[in-house]
Amino acid sequence: MKTVYSKLANLIAVLVVGMLLFAPMRFGSEDTLYAHPRSIRMNPGDSYPLTYRLDADNPAQAIRYSSANPAVADVDAGGTVTAVGPGQTQILLDSDSGAKARVQIEVVSPHTATLALNTDRMTMEKGQVTGLRAIFDDGAENTLVQWSSENERVARVDAVGRVSAVGGGRTRITATAMNGLSASADINVHVTGNAMRITPEDVHLGVGSTLRLGTNYIPADTTDVVARWTSNNESVLRVQRDGTLQAVAEGEAVLSAFSSEGLGASTLVKVEPPVADFEVSPSAATIKRGNTLALEPRFFDAQGNIDANSSSHLVNWTSSNPSVASVEDGVVTAIRTGSARISAAADGMIASSVINVQTIVEEIRLNLHQMYVLREQTVMPIQLEAELIPADADDKRLTWSADNDLVATVNQRGLVELVGGYGTATITVKAASGAQAQFVVNVVASLPEGVASQE
Repeated sequence: MKTVYSKLANLIAVLVVGMLLFAPMRFGSEDTLYAHPRSIRMNPGDSYPLTYRLDADNPAQAIRYSSANPAVADVDAGGTVTAVGPGQTQILLDSDSGAKARVQIEVVSPHTATLALNTDRMTMEKGQVTGLRAIFDDGAENTLVQWSSENERVARVDAVGRVSAVGGGRTRITATAMNGLSASADINVHVTGNAMRITPEDVHLGVGSTLRLGTNYIPADTTDVVARWTSNNESVLRVQRDGTLQAVAEGEAVLSAFSSEGLGASTLVKVEPPVADFEVSPSAATIKRGNTLALEPRFFDAQGNIDANSSSHLVNWTSSNPSVASVEDGVVTAIRTGSARISAAADGMIASSVINVQTIVEEIRLNLHQMYVLREQTVMPIQLEAELIPADADDKRLTWSADNDLVATVNQRGLVELVGGYGTATITVKAASGAQAQFVVNVVASLPEGVASQE
């Protein structure tokens, strides 16, 4: 019996010692910390909140966060990770009981798509055809572009970037990708000139006048420019680098222009005595849209008489509103309703004429022209409709009248009332411009042969 009790006591002792030896290991392994997610891929500046699960007898433990490399990604006390710069690092989680977890962080630079052309500027000769190529970065998925030209009179571009030089000048060719990226190239189309002339030619001026001359080229789209102006008699005529000449004294001088590509042109300029005054006649006028009016420049001597000898002096004409009235060599063309001041500059003086353009009613068309009505049918009124030509006339007011109110009357809306008497009445509609149209109504006892009853 003693032996049994002795063995039982020894067994209990062994169990107690074992429990004491293995307890720390068992209790420590009971707390487990899980982080979510286990790994994150981020761009610089992005933020992401971590979550966790703690399996422990005491789950209300504080969790501490730290970054192995804050230069790549940092983490705040609440577990929000912020990507700082490209690279890899780990976010460490620690509990009070010593449980740990790790989150793998990779910070990558965001992919930035780029689009460029194989050149940003190009010089071409008129008639030449060449190509532009759109270049995307290696990561681009859609390389489809649309091509466009700012000025197709200079250069055109087709759907594959082939550029055709059409005329002299400059334009910009642009390739636009589906994602909105674009790239452009400046195109300069060169055109060699065959000839040039000075404009205006054979000029007559009064002493003291100034005038800026220009040049025309053949072909018209020549890209050549004037490099130098000269006068063969500077005591009579002086010329500045931009082509502005000054009449110094009476006489004649030959004015010449030379282009940067070797073309030249000359014109004779006559300088005559100055005039005392200058005007344009008429000083004001009203003209219909589409019509023209020739303005007359008048030069006067010191006694106030018209100086016929100066009538050949050059006059420069301009319009303050070319969309209303344009002018060329003193002939005004009325374009649309409005006002414009036509100015004339001659011998250092300016005169003007105020032009008012009106759009008037040129024609009136009625929906009915003539009607026969039986007397028993006169109870029904007749509505006339007037169409104005042009429809956008300034004054659209109309006046209606009837010449026989024993047969019919008409109100100012074109409604004709048949009074009941036999006979004929003519209804007239007039516009303020004088345009008019007429409607004739005949009230009869019986209809003429071939005329249908108006019901």
